[in-house]
Amino acid sequence: MTDTRPDPEQILEALDLESRLRSRGRLKIFFGGSAGVGKTYAMLQAAQVDHADGLDVIIGVVETHGRQDTVRMTEGLQVLARRIFQRGNVSIEEFDLDGALARKPDLILVDELAHTNAAGSRHPKRWQDVEELLDAGINVYTTLNVQHLEGFQDVIKSITGITVQEIVPDVLFDEANEIQLVDIPTKDLLDRLHEGKVYIAPDAKERAAQNFFNKTNLMSLRELALRRTAEHVDADTDYQRVQEGLFTPNIAGDRVLVCVGQDALAPKLVRTTRRIANSLRAPWYALAIETADGRKHDVLYNRQQRALNMAEQNGATKVSVIQEDRIGEAILSYARANGITKIVIGRNIRPAWRDWLFGSLVEYLIRHSGDIDVYIITGHAEKIKRGNRAAPSEYQDYIWATLTLVLFTGSGMLLRDILQPIDMVMVYLIGVISCAVKFGRFPSFLFSLLSTAALNFFFIEPLYSFTMLDASYWLSLVVMLIASFIISDQAVKLREQTLMSRQRETQTQTFYALTRELTAAREANKLIETTLQHLSEALGMSATFWRADDDTHLKPMGAEALGDRLKEEMVAVWAFQNGQAAGLGTNTMPSAQGFYYPLSTYGVLSVAGNAGAKELSVDEKAVIETFARLLTTALERVKAARGAEQLKLDRETEKLKNTFLSSMSHDLRSPLAAITGSANTLIDAWGELPDDTRSGFLYSIRDQSARLSRVVNNLLDLTRYEAGNIVINRQPYYLQEIIGSIVNQMKAVLCDYDVRLNVPATLPMVHIDGLLVGQVLQNLLENAVNFSPKEKIISIEAYQKLDMIVVEVSDHGPGIDPGSEKEIFDKFFTMSQRDRPKGAGLGLAICQAIVTLHGGMIWAQNRPGGGADFIFTLPKYNEAEDPHDGAA
Repeated sequence: MTDTRPDPEQILEALDLESRLRSRGRLKIFFGGSAGVGKTYAMLQAAQVDHADGLDVIIGVVETHGRQDTVRMTEGLQVLARRIFQRGNVSIEEFDLDGALARKPDLILVDELAHTNAAGSRHPKRWQDVEELLDAGINVYTTLNVQHLEGFQDVIKSITGITVQEIVPDVLFDEANEIQLVDIPTKDLLDRLHEGKVYIAPDAKERAAQNFFNKTNLMSLRELALRRTAEHVDADTDYQRVQEGLFTPNIAGDRVLVCVGQDALAPKLVRTTRRIANSLRAPWYALAIETADGRKHDVLYNRQQRALNMAEQNGATKVSVIQEDRIGEAILSYARANGITKIVIGRNIRPAWRDWLFGSLVEYLIRHSGDIDVYIITGHAEKIKRGNRAAPSEYQDYIWATLTLVLFTGSGMLLRDILQPIDMVMVYLIGVISCAVKFGRFPSFLFSLLSTAALNFFFIEPLYSFTMLDASYWLSLVVMLIASFIISDQAVKLREQTLMSRQRETQTQTFYALTRELTAAREANKLIETTLQHLSEALGMSATFWRADDDTHLKPMGAEALGDRLKEEMVAVWAFQNGQAAGLGTNTMPSAQGFYYPLSTYGVLSVAGNAGAKELSVDEKAVIETFARLLTTALERVKAARGAEQLKLDRETEKLKNTFLSSMSHDLRSPLAAITGSANTLIDAWGELPDDTRSGFLYSIRDQSARLSRVVNNLLDLTRYEAGNIVINRQPYYLQEIIGSIVNQMKAVLCDYDVRLNVPATLPMVHIDGLLVGQVLQNLLENAVNFSPKEKIISIEAYQKLDMIVVEVSDHGPGIDPGSEKEIFDKFFTMSQRDRPKGAGLGLAICQAIVTLHGGMIWAQNRPGGGADFIFTLPKYNEAEDPHDGAA
């Protein structure tokens, strides 16, 4: 029977998402086709209505541009003071994000969502400030023009010829709770422009009319705004119908895959694919094929990774497939394995002969895609310098390739008498391989061309001429040239694959070594130190861990913080509190000198960027994130282990407390009851009792009082031993004197037993505290009496073994329960004592504490013939030792 019960993890995730959505503020965007349609005015008008309804409304930032109608609409609303940034003699006013968070109104107005903040602000863009306000539970009204939406950048550029610099991600627009389209006819907008109601400056309206504000542009922008608003309404309608069970999204089961390359088409591909996926209500995926030489060119590789990140930010699932060759097969294999129905790929416009000579990925996909639709996005190839070498270095490679040709040709000319032209072909092929491995693909191609010419000129008759008497040599030269190109290309690929494999192997070994050391470590500080050491070695940068004391105090461990310590700490605190990466190369405080990555509740891992760096590479960030995750897992493990140890300790403490209460209630209650009973009897019937009976009650009171005193004294002594408050007064003693004294003191207790002593008179002196060791012997003898039948043998034996004196106290009782040989020395552990009352279980624990303080050992074992042996060792006296050292 199929289990249709819901997954508990999914339920928890859904509840967590719902909780976060409820706590997040609501966003309303006043959306228009261009400036001047009245977005700010409409926003203020709506805010005045909310203010009249009793909401706490403030103006965070509103740009009136001197329009008096707009200025009047701000009356009655509190205005948040702006933050001042000083740049030389220029003061720049910006929205005060921290002031808004501290004020925390019901609703805040933040005009011009696409605005770029001044350098030094927490976030480079104002839309990021809005995101933080929403996360803090503050409702936001804002304004936005359609040309600032990221998904329309290609269309906007084709319409207006202008590249828009201030861009807002489409995902923020899609997640808005409400979109209010503010629109006026194009003719009315142009009239407003000519009347000076859009731009106040005298010459601004003329420049705008000549450039951006022409009728064709405005009509196209208006159409885009209407279409985008309609898409948002459709999405809201579908969502509501899904909630009501009236609609199942993506019935066709479409899945869209975009193939992101390293060329300039990558951002356009991502934006186009997002529009396609949105129109189909389908999930989409961004796929990067990592070729053998893909990582060699830092500029192109980082651009590809930025396009992937942009796709991920806009709702795509980012995938990176490592494939050395056969890119088309890799794309189709992934598509078929994941149910992709549509593939979006870019194609640069280039001469047809290049497709014929080198092949075309697009043609391959179309030919082999089967039932998968292929969408082709075209564009012009960008002329960009490939590789991360400087131009002089590349010229040197070509020069070295030419010099290599000269060397091979000169060597061949010296041996021309014994070498045939066909032999020189093999020599030149060796040169091709050498250049490919050493200098790269294009220098080796140059070597191939020059070597073909050199072979003809220097080694084929007639010499020193490009003519050939034997026409068959033409075929040989063509074959040599083709073979040279093929060998060169394959040698370069093999070299680059080898380098990539070494990089991966090094990275894998680094992660393996870190994982192994983190697994072995048991302390949080050791885990952090190990991670910082490996991270610094892996990246060649200084690493710091900011350990969290609370939500606002972080303590740096490892390398010292860079630059302005206060500023860097502020970045670390923000990353920790918001759970997002911040600092160098991010959208939050990018002017910081370090990259900060939060680790759950433990703190922040930071890495100092190289001098002058504007951002870390994608690979470097990936390494940092991997190290952070490994450290987080290790800290979680240590925390869980400590929690388990604490739980075990709590249980043991509770068990010990219960045992103590049980033992003490019995050992205190019994003598107290006897004392109380005897005393009451004496008080009530003193005159009626004979003398011997009164004496018996008095002796009972005395004995029970002594018993009670022993219990209390034992408990106090054990507490002092464990606390380390006992000072051992070491003196040289003859052990036979201590044993004889204790046996003599216990005559009354031992009178019913056969006590046998085997203590040689030649036994060396011991270096001990006589009183404490006497207490050990007394406790062991009392234990033997409690467990031995009367008239049985109790023996004491002492002998020397190496530098220790061994003492054995033996009885002929029932022995020790198997498995309890060590447990009997625990506090409050007791065994049945025939018809005698159970003790408190402190005597043997005290013996162990005293012997351990003397540097000896104590243990117990069963005797072969029945009974038990209690054995302990003591240090032999050494005359070189100070007899008054008084070790604590």
